[in-house]
Amino acid sequence: MPRTLIHVVLADDHPVFRHGVTSLIADSGEIVVVASVETGAAAYRAIVQHEPDVAILDINMPEMNGVTVLRHLARTGTRTQAIMLSVYESRVYIDQAFEAGARGYVLKRSAFQNIASAVRAVHAGGIYLDPALPERTAPHRRLSSSVDEAACSTLSERERDILRFVAFGFTSKEVADRLGATPKAIETQKARACTKLGLASRAQIVQFAILQGWLHGEIPLR
Repeated sequence: MPRTLIHVVLADDHPVFRHGVTSLIADSGEIVVVASVETGAAAYRAIVQHEPDVAILDINMPEMNGVTVLRHLARTGTRTQAIMLSVYESRVYIDQAFEAGARGYVLKRSAFQNIASAVRAVHAGGIYLDPALPERTAPHRRLSSSVDEAACSTLSERERDILRFVAFGFTSKEVADRLGATPKAIETQKARACTKLGLASRAQIVQFAILQGWLHGEIPLR
């Protein structure tokens, strides 16, 4: 018997936010939350268990971030479509979400206005980008099923190394000492890498590194 409701798993580490989203989409009469969880690991387990139509995932969660959840789910062959919730408007985060398999990207600041529409669109086979996103942050490659290539592919090996060092907390002088360069050269290359990725602060560099899985290994030695 075909489903009359869209079944959703919701994952976010803020209980009040989860409650609000759950109430909002329940009021639509078309969507039901079958599991509401607060960590990435719990989200993965809930999706495997319930096989919902749509998963709504916070990009930042304890244990496993939303992008990592999607990458793990891709190996299971799940039919669940995913929407990423995020506070980040930079294009690099949008590209990473879609490259990992997301079909929607909704800003948390406008989630209460847009999340039900996003669920309906993604469930129907479409792609949803939050209309509050500035035009410049929309994916630079229009999507059919996914982004062909992550934005980080534009980085040189040296630029990747520099961003990893920065994410680990090294100063420009410390990076320069390790890479055999001058601090000014490191600053120039870091700025160029950040421009490519649309990153504007060290906090964003750290978040980008986390999503890339760069911080799981040892500190780079080069």
